Amino acid sequence: MINKVINKYNINVYSMLKHGTVATITMFGVSMLFGIKNIMLAFPIALTSVVLGRQNLQVKTASKILRIIFIDTFIVVFAFISSLNIYLGIIINFIAIFLIMYNMFSPYDLTFYKPFIMLYVFTGYARINLNELPLRVLSIIFGVLVIVFCNMIAKANEKSKLGNTVNTSLVIIKNQLNNIIINNLDEELIKKCSTIMRELVYKIYITRHKKYLTTNLGRIQFNIYINIEYFNLYLRNIHLEYKNNNIKKNDILNIISIIDSILQYSDYGISIEELENEINLFEFINKNKSKVLNEISNTIKSLEISLKELKQLSHRDINKVYEEWEKEKIESFKEAFRKGMRFNFSIRMAVTLTIALFIGEKLGYYKVIWAIITIMSVIQPYYEYTLKKIKERIIGNVIGILFTGVFINIVNNSLLTILILILSLYLLYGFKDYSKISLFASIASICISSLTENIHVLLFYRIIYVIAGVVIAIIVNKNIFPYKLREGMNEIIAKIDKLNTKLINYSITILNGTENPNKVRDIIIHSTLLCGKLDIRNLNFNDEKIKRIVNINNEFVIQVGYRVLR
Repeated sequence: MINKVINKYNINVYSMLKHGTVATITMFGVSMLFGIKNIMLAFPIALTSVVLGRQNLQVKTASKILRIIFIDTFIVVFAFISSLNIYLGIIINFIAIFLIMYNMFSPYDLTFYKPFIMLYVFTGYARINLNELPLRVLSIIFGVLVIVFCNMIAKANEKSKLGNTVNTSLVIIKNQLNNIIINNLDEELIKKCSTIMRELVYKIYITRHKKYLTTNLGRIQFNIYINIEYFNLYLRNIHLEYKNNNIKKNDILNIISIIDSILQYSDYGISIEELENEINLFEFINKNKSKVLNEISNTIKSLEISLKELKQLSHRDINKVYEEWEKEKIESFKEAFRKGMRFNFSIRMAVTLTIALFIGEKLGYYKVIWAIITIMSVIQPYYEYTLKKIKERIIGNVIGILFTGVFINIVNNSLLTILILILSLYLLYGFKDYSKISLFASIASICISSLTENIHVLLFYRIIYVIAGVVIAIIVNKNIFPYKLREGMNEIIAKIDKLNTKLINYSITILNGTENPNKVRDIIIHSTLLCGKLDIRNLNFNDEKIKRIVNINNEFVIQVGYRVLR
């Protein structure tokens, strides 16, 4: 029964338990240890847990945690300084919000900035005096330590994560080979495999640290990515050769058999030695049969080498930085700091939130923070995404207001209200759909406030401020540094084109022995992730031209990378 509900509503139980626990512990822990004024910090802290969950905290953990504590402390202190003088606060707020937005904006995770900007808004609104500032800083440190503790408990085995991605891709390749046998190559399967492999590339990307490109595990993951994606794209050649009777059905069945063996090894069915023997035999049989089979043999052999390296990699070394690979400087500061989606979005948020905070403080209206939170939550980098968020927030808040209003009026019991609060804190992190997130966020927010305030007044103000926030967000996105999805897609295409030029130039110098191959690796990572971004943005348009750009670029990057790096 429970599993049916989980599957039906696509509930992420792991995320719900992990981040819900962070929110609950932080909320009650902070309120008891550091005072009720800091209770709202549970929301940005829990959201920090969510965004860090999409990063790799296992790489240089102490360094990353100290960095988060430093950034959060900086935010809290700046918010405090801005609250000392309403007019000086205008300048401080604008600068601080712009810096937070611009510096905490992740090119491949559009939500990474959210906990930091939320923390600034919350701490700026909930004013404290100088004597209370140390407690607020301590509450932040407490929250970050809760995140670390929950991450240690829920720490996943990185090797198994790698296996899930690889296994799924290999199963798709196996299915495609079966299709080829009946002369029915499915292009959608090739695209599906490429999409899954991009997830592996993102895992590699988030292992970078300072000047280093990746970790010991990331190095192996990168090699596996290149080989499996090359294999996936090379299936077109296999299909063509099969149609022309240059390779036989039995040859394809042998390839399928090897894939089955790799999957069996991944599931602990056979040893690495047994797998190696099978691959060596396959390589011996097919070495001089045909160019296509020889190419497949080489790819499978390279994959086997990576699997052996993974087997030999100890848990202690798995997340250590691989110092032989360094990052490539993809763009200069001048190139990065220019008018574009990131700059426009940062300016738009800085202007809007600065004005909203000033007006809210000047007028001093009750619970005006709800309007500011609405503005902060629904304004997105792209105009189209903002409209979508607005719609989802309205749906979530309407249901949340109705449910909470009816429940509290009927029950009118503080203990049950606290239980609903805790339940909503958990459910808040169980969904990807923003309307559901907004629903449980509104329930949690109203429940907290209802413990000390009149529920009818709260519901009235909630409705008014959500409407006000939505209206302001629409006006802002149309008039303050607007940026539409098409513009963003063109910006991504321009970046991909620039990377392709670099890839060609570097590849030539690498083949001539005058350049470091690391530059190509970093370009491949960025180009692949940018293609993924472009593909996602194109879901709004379903533009065939964009699809071709993604597919052609993906094949180009893999072909060049495979040839240059092998």
